Amino acid sequence: MYTAELFPLDNFPVGCMVTDDKRRIVYTNRYMEEQYGYSSDELLGADLFVLLSKASQIMYDTYIVPILRQDGQCDEIRLSLRMRSARMQPVVVNMLRDNSGSGQFFWSISSASRSDQLFEELTSTKKLLEQKVSLLRTRSDMDSLTNLPNRSALTRHLDQKIMDRKSGGVAFALAFVDLDGFKEVNDLYGHYMGDKVLQLVAKRLVSNLRSEDLIARFGGDEFVIFLNGQFSASLVEETLSRFINKLAEPFEIDSVQLQLSASIGVTLYPQSNELEPDQLIRQADQAMYQAKLAGKNQVCLFNSDDEDIQKEKYSELSAIRTAMDAGQFELYYQPKVNMRTGKILGLEALIRWNHPEDGLKNPISFLPVLNKTSLGLALGRWVITTALSQLKAWLEQGLDVHVSVNIDGYHLQHPHFLRDLRWIFAGFPGLPKHRFELEVLETSIIEDVKYVYSVLTACRTMGIRISLDDFGTGYSSLSHLRDLSVDTLKVDRSFVKNMLISSGDLAILKGVVGFARAFECDVVAEGVETLQHGQQLIELGFECAQGYYIACPMPAQAFSAWADAWEQHEFRHKFKRIELS
Repeated sequence: MYTAELFPLDNFPVGCMVTDDKRRIVYTNRYMEEQYGYSSDELLGADLFVLLSKASQIMYDTYIVPILRQDGQCDEIRLSLRMRSARMQPVVVNMLRDNSGSGQFFWSISSASRSDQLFEELTSTKKLLEQKVSLLRTRSDMDSLTNLPNRSALTRHLDQKIMDRKSGGVAFALAFVDLDGFKEVNDLYGHYMGDKVLQLVAKRLVSNLRSEDLIARFGGDEFVIFLNGQFSASLVEETLSRFINKLAEPFEIDSVQLQLSASIGVTLYPQSNELEPDQLIRQADQAMYQAKLAGKNQVCLFNSDDEDIQKEKYSELSAIRTAMDAGQFELYYQPKVNMRTGKILGLEALIRWNHPEDGLKNPISFLPVLNKTSLGLALGRWVITTALSQLKAWLEQGLDVHVSVNIDGYHLQHPHFLRDLRWIFAGFPGLPKHRFELEVLETSIIEDVKYVYSVLTACRTMGIRISLDDFGTGYSSLSHLRDLSVDTLKVDRSFVKNMLISSGDLAILKGVVGFARAFECDVVAEGVETLQHGQQLIELGFECAQGYYIACPMPAQAFSAWADAWEQHEFRHKFKRIELS
């Protein structure tokens, strides 16, 4: 017989009971009396089945006892227990077999409703704990300012994608984005404004992503974009250029309008060598740095096969930027004159580089590397500003001249060209705009004819004159004349150079004169190098010309002396043998 002294279980919050192999109850604790109405004396020696419903008795014989004999324990079994009042109470029991060989079973009995409540509480607690863990994990992977994934989340994402590559054809592009001019925002307006800008930048970038792409804030004003899929160089540059354009749109924060841009470097995966995530990020970062050196506000593709060439290119761009900062560039001017009257009509501005080691460098040695770069755009703005400043000075000296500058197609196609041009002219109030002329390369405007036409039309509306340079060398000369209103045609020097020996070039020149008359525009012949060139051109109907026979390009300070000499004796000396009708 078991006693409470041997089993001090009366204070347990569940029912405790011991039965033998004859189904006799040999012990119950106080909980059994308090919860189910039985005293210990009533149950001691009683058959277990007095407590169990018929279904529970069957469950005991057919399932519980075999399990106990085989496994030694039986957990979380739902039975129906008959209370002292004869009402059936659902309970949950856990049972354990005594391993000493006594054949006894130890019971733990609790209310099924309480067990369900505890289970619900535990489930709820588990869910809450999982939510807390998930939140903590999310916060550790999330940038708190922009709510974008952070650097560690990006690294894990790349790890997984690279692992996936081993089992399938995974390909992607990785772009490193750095804002241009962000430091100035913080310096001028404080970090509050800087944080607002970063939040808006994040929203713009996210709004242009596909669902399979990912963007992370890498730190500071740096973001990394994961673009899923196979990309060619041209496609990824086109895709990222849309991000460039979006970020170039003004930001308005608390009635303050801010203008920023971004430099983006991008690398493609897979490559010939296996790479770790940090190596890919480093490649994209290096390409972004090259985009900065190239003048910012552009996309640069990391090319492992052409890295040496890229380094050389960016070295040249870096040297040009240094030269701009050091004021090593200068405009030379080549006069345009009327060969019949000798009148000086204007001057064409031509850029030169006063290189500290190589001496005076012509534009052909450095302009090609600037093509379609922000640095090239910046140099173009400098040329226009410097030419206008010189024009203003000459007009104030009483010189009756015009000044023209060459402009390439990619300048005209930049979305901010007209805005920048108006801003430059605003610095020269009162300067007559018709004294300034843009010389557009005829071959450079065919890429986006419709847009360039609209820009040039806007320039003419402002009062600026438009000249179609190198006329006849492009693919659409006649369509340009038909669709685009220009003030001047400039015949390419190649036709003038060979006109004395080529009947074909001579015929082209005759045709150009006819075009100019038909479309009511001026015409200028370039490349007049000898008296014979001048004589022949005049006979064809050309009056305005420029070339080495008239004058070489010269520094601005040399023009006044040249003009005096030209008007006093040089014109008559050079053109005296030409009989003018």
